[in-house]
Amino acid sequence: MAGKVTKKELKQPDLIHSAFQKAMNYASENKSRIYLISVILILILLISGGWYIFRLNYEKNAGKIYDRAYDVSMKGNLPQAIKFYREVTSKYPDSRAAMIACYHLGSLYFRLHEIDLSIPAYQEFLRRAPEDNDLLTLAYAGLGYCYESRKNFKDALASFEKAAKTDMRGSFEGINYRNIARIYEQMNNPRKATEYYRKALKKNTDPFVDLLIERKLSSLDN
Repeated sequence: MAGKVTKKELKQPDLIHSAFQKAMNYASENKSRIYLISVILILILLISGGWYIFRLNYEKNAGKIYDRAYDVSMKGNLPQAIKFYREVTSKYPDSRAAMIACYHLGSLYFRLHEIDLSIPAYQEFLRRAPEDNDLLTLAYAGLGYCYESRKNFKDALASFEKAAKTDMRGSFEGINYRNIARIYEQMNNPRKATEYYRKALKKNTDPFVDLLIERKLSSLDN
């Protein structure tokens, strides 16, 4: 036998009808506002979707040129690699590929002894790269080598010290310490040079390099 229908249940259809009627009345009275909000929402969706597709193609096209540059570089054609890397940075300056291309440009220019071009390339990469980028240590070190080649030991030291403070310093800690020690040595500061050569010795795993560092320490102690 079916249970009795309560008064509350009898009133439910009326409540639903009342709520629906109120919604319809509100919609009727605010047609323009609802239409405007709908149009704005649709435009936001279209713009967001269009921007996403644009960025996807933007990064994809930048990546294609970057890959060509990298392949050419691996084959030893440095001038051609530079041409392609520069193409990435000029055509797609806001892409991730362009950011990394700046690092490679710094490295390639240094290898070609074009220090005046290497320094700004490294600086541009360092300006744009996030703090957790794996190339930061190498970029700061590369910049340090550029300054060192120009006998600008103050800026070289600053760059090597920054390299030693990056998140990836662990993998290159011994090298970073040797670089800092070498600069202090060239700045005629044997005490600091000795300090960092000893730090490098603790982090080094190459017996041949150990021998070189020990010779340096011996000469500094005399």
